[in-house]
Amino acid sequence: MLKIFAKSILSFMTVTLLLSVINMECSARSLEQNSQNVPEQRQKAVSSAKPKETCIFTVIEIEDLEYPTLAASIQLPFRVRPNNTVILSGKHVYLTTERHLHVIDISIPQRPSYLTSLAFPDKIGKVLAFGNSLVVASRKKFHLVDVSQPSVPVLQSTLYLPERDAIKDIDVLDTYLYIIGENDYLYVFSLVFGQVRLVKSLELEKRWWLLSPETGSAEVKQISLSTSHPILEDLLNPPLSQRGFLQPSSRGEKVRASSEILVVESLKDPMYDLFTFDAHIINDHQTSLGKGYHNVEREYRDYLSAIGEKTLTRRNPKIMYTVVAGKMQQIAQDPSTEKIDVADKRLLGPVTDFQISGGLLYVVNAKGFFSIKRLIKLLRSVDELREINELRENWFVISATPLQPNRPISLAVAEGYACVLATPEKSQR
Repeated sequence: MLKIFAKSILSFMTVTLLLSVINMECSARSLEQNSQNVPEQRQKAVSSAKPKETCIFTVIEIEDLEYPTLAASIQLPFRVRPNNTVILSGKHVYLTTERHLHVIDISIPQRPSYLTSLAFPDKIGKVLAFGNSLVVASRKKFHLVDVSQPSVPVLQSTLYLPERDAIKDIDVLDTYLYIIGENDYLYVFSLVFGQVRLVKSLELEKRWWLLSPETGSAEVKQISLSTSHPILEDLLNPPLSQRGFLQPSSRGEKVRASSEILVVESLKDPMYDLFTFDAHIINDHQTSLGKGYHNVEREYRDYLSAIGEKTLTRRNPKIMYTVVAGKMQQIAQDPSTEKIDVADKRLLGPVTDFQISGGLLYVVNAKGFFSIKRLIKLLRSVDELREINELRENWFVISATPLQPNRPISLAVAEGYACVLATPEKSQR
């Protein structure tokens, strides 16, 4: 009996020892495999991590038109696309990035305050303001946003064009929203009391070029582009009647218009960047339509040559911020500067945006430049016609200012300051 018990104990100990050895071996193999996998997993996480997308919002003081200064900038951790825009409405700035609408308080332009952002489920582009609301466009939708409390924007509604056609471009004027679909139809919506209602749709003519709305009406005049030049009367009547023009055009050019001036981006002629048209009434019975063809790069150089500038200095704004987790933090100032040789034949790069205000044209170029140019002087008599023609030929440049080393994509202007939305991506030099 004792022998049997001893054999049983021996067998049990042998089995237990064997299992322990097997378990230790398996654990060692598992530990070895884990130790080999950890660096691989860490390396994978690091390599797959992408640098954060950013964009730059900059405020430029322009109270002294001859000496604009970069007052402040805010770096936002969001990606921007070429169709994103920045606008001013009252004391607030609204700008879009790829999927967000952002609100910035500009009550003190030298110290802008980032308030909030509103996320959208799809990619968005242009933003426009009317009253206490915004219209934000995406590829096949347009969104209505209530900003009666700017710090708390509220998405009111999301709408589509009939048949859910894609959207090519939009504009807002008075109480009407104008949307051009990729089906070459113009849709006119009424924007009364925050309600969006389709009131008119029409098929655009094959050779339409510009659109001029009727005052207080949903009717729109289509201005055609002839094989040589547009009909002068068609360009003359809208500014003289204070109707002006809408921003969309048939060829995709940027269009900016005031009650007297029309500026159109030149996409077809490599010799010029912008075309300008201005209309005047002289002595209550004569009318004048002026035309100008402008090469921004050449005129910029002529200005620098006239004032004896051989180099420009690119500096950072006086105060710089970044936004982290929705909160604005000040960035330590970088005193470094960049000297720019004005003899560079590709100094400015293409025009990326421009705005008109008070007879002045504000322009930003792809290589990070901001310039102010005088367009016209209002006529009071026939005797001043020669003077205005001379001004038009020279197209006076008032100032030329290097921005931060980035690519501006959208510009907004108010009295005393301008705002620029830019991407850090630089164009090729």
